[in-house]
Amino acid sequence: MQLSNQDLSQIDEDELLNLPEEELRYLSIKLLNDLKEARERLSQNSRNSSRPPSSEAPWDKAATDNTNDQEQTEIDKSAETEDTVTPPVAF
Repeated sequence: MQLSNQDLSQIDEDELLNLPEEELRYLSIKLLNDLKEARERLSQNSRNSSRPPSSEAPWDKAATDNTNDQEQTEIDKSAETEDTVTPPVAF
């Protein structure tokens, strides 16, 4: 259940301080769930949701492409390291 804008505007510090512990815990759970959902929505882009690539702003797309290029470079480097076999040393 999400808190409405009206619910949020009615909550102030004095009201929170006067809430019984059980109600305060319930409110905390609702706020935590709302925050998680909002962050999940904010982190969505065309690569991890059903949004089409054309819905992204050009500057956001460029940043995503650069990040993916860096990640691919790191993956390539780790693959090269794993493929390199060190010959055994004879004593």
